[in-house]
Amino acid sequence: MPIKYRRFENFQLWQTKVGSDSYAQESEGLCLLGESEVFRLRGITNPRRKREYILSRALIRYALSQVFSYPVDYWILTECSNAPPSVKNLPTPVFFSLSHSDSNIYFVLAKRPIGIDVELIKPRDNIHALAQQFMHANELIQLEEAADELFFYRTWSAKEAYFKALTPEVQASMVMSEVLIASVLNEEAWYQVDFSDQQFSRVVVARR
Repeated sequence: MPIKYRRFENFQLWQTKVGSDSYAQESEGLCLLGESEVFRLRGITNPRRKREYILSRALIRYALSQVFSYPVDYWILTECSNAPPSVKNLPTPVFFSLSHSDSNIYFVLAKRPIGIDVELIKPRDNIHALAQQFMHANELIQLEEAADELFFYRTWSAKEAYFKALTPEVQASMVMSEVLIASVLNEEAWYQVDFSDQQFSRVVVARR
């Protein structure tokens, strides 16, 4: 499993990809899954998504082992509804987030709340209808002016990453179309790291 690692000022990032060279790690990762993980895996029918799921849990365990110097079979992951898994036996509290798209898997870890979102950039006939669901009125104007798919995807990823960094209580009351993400990121409390390109939007949003 070729894993790419990057250390930023306030967080760490690991990346891997499902492919012909990841079968061994998937097999090892499958053996490490806990009861709730196995239950969730059984509910995934798409073969590629099954592989993504197994490899994503292997990546989480690998990253945690790199940070805390415990073996990969030490970690107890428990699936949570509509949320990333919880880790029951962290030595010290940390925040983390997971995202995957088109077989690429990303995991970030920090001492402060953090979220990551990755989206494959592809042509969409319904881009404006989708934008209405999550974009602020000002962002919709910018989308019309930009006429750019990259703006759509970068805004989508920034908002998703911000959402992931929030507590479940705040998430429950949040209306995405009422959030102007540029204003949020101009505040002192939050910052983003955007490493998008023409193929993927990739955005991390974290608490300062």
